[in-house]
Amino acid sequence: MEKISLKELAFPLIKAIDSFNYLLKAHQRRTSVIAYHIGKKLGLNYGDMVELVVAAALHDIGALSVQERDSLIKEDVENPAPHCLMGYRMLSGFDMFSDIAKIIRHHHIRYEDRGRYAEDIKFQSYIIHLADRVDICLSPDHFILNQKEKVTSQILEKRGTVFHPDVCDAFEEASKPDIFWIEINSLSMEQLFSRIDFISSIELTREQIEQFALTISHIIDFRSRFTAGHSYTVGKLAGFIGRILGMDEDVCLKLTIAGYFHDIGKIGIDTQYIEKMGPLTDEEYNMVKLHCYYSGQILSELNSSEWFRDVVKWAQYHHERLNGNGYPFSISGEDIDAGTKIIAFSDMISALMEDRPYRARLSIDVAFDIIDNYAADNIDPEMIKVIDRYKPEIQQIVDDCKKRAERTYDESVSYNMGCGIAE
Repeated sequence: MEKISLKELAFPLIKAIDSFNYLLKAHQRRTSVIAYHIGKKLGLNYGDMVELVVAAALHDIGALSVQERDSLIKEDVENPAPHCLMGYRMLSGFDMFSDIAKIIRHHHIRYEDRGRYAEDIKFQSYIIHLADRVDICLSPDHFILNQKEKVTSQILEKRGTVFHPDVCDAFEEASKPDIFWIEINSLSMEQLFSRIDFISSIELTREQIEQFALTISHIIDFRSRFTAGHSYTVGKLAGFIGRILGMDEDVCLKLTIAGYFHDIGKIGIDTQYIEKMGPLTDEEYNMVKLHCYYSGQILSELNSSEWFRDVVKWAQYHHERLNGNGYPFSISGEDIDAGTKIIAFSDMISALMEDRPYRARLSIDVAFDIIDNYAADNIDPEMIKVIDRYKPEIQQIVDDCKKRAERTYDESVSYNMGCGIAE
């Protein structure tokens, strides 16, 4: 396996998540730019600046629903705790982002409330809070330079109450030049991250790569209780199937990661389709079908690493079929390789054995019968004959994944609902 840095893996996904996010397009990039300028004026050291920009670029990943998005774009957020804590719990599972998770946990902290928290608040949380609110105060309907005085006044009048005084002072100084405001609209995530030389030298182990991929999968899976463990299950099933088909461990790791990533494109899809109680209309189904293409686009920059090319291909092709009737590329026959077939099967068996808004989960025998009778010929009938011999093992994997996912999801939701300001 080739060496892969944290920058090679994390940066493309952070950038793409902001670009494709159905709920909060460009908000995290804009907040990152504002936070960067304030952090620079404050003279943050290299490590603190990296943590600040990465945390700002991911700060709202815990906002899983349209309703939460709508509440966040108000000037005063009435109850920010749920999405802050959900983001914290998503990212804290990746050891290298533990401090970034802590920043996100408190990124809506009011300065006057700081004494009501049991734990120390990382200073970057105060910066992101102010930066986030600057972006919310800006109107997309008016030229940004014409809003300088109004937005600056709105922020500074809350100095010492809502916002940290030192952060307000740095914002006041940083925002005097026009370039501060111009770059909110014009500076790309790639340009911003190049300014901080984003952790390019940190090489990841196999375990860290898998851990990061699983962390990213939570952004999609945790949007609904019905999908809370779907990508995790698909990844574990795909790795297991690779092993029983005699593939080496490196390929099996790729299959696991492709399973974790395969639905990342659903970040660009309206949650109402995932949560719909009845069958989708043709028009709604056509919208959902975009997720495979989006997955490919989000993951495409990982193609710069030869090791990840199979992962990207398997993720974006997981709804292709041998007869050419799959989507979105309608490839067929020999153009569909073994890895794609494994992810396709794993996705299908996982979905059939999970609860959905419109039906209860199916037993493994019923799920296999459906695949054998209606799908095997268009995935790989010979491969599925081999897989059929391992029903007990597959049942165990699905059960274990389901228990883990429900526990993690329920803990996050109940934790969020039970938290007030004094956590």
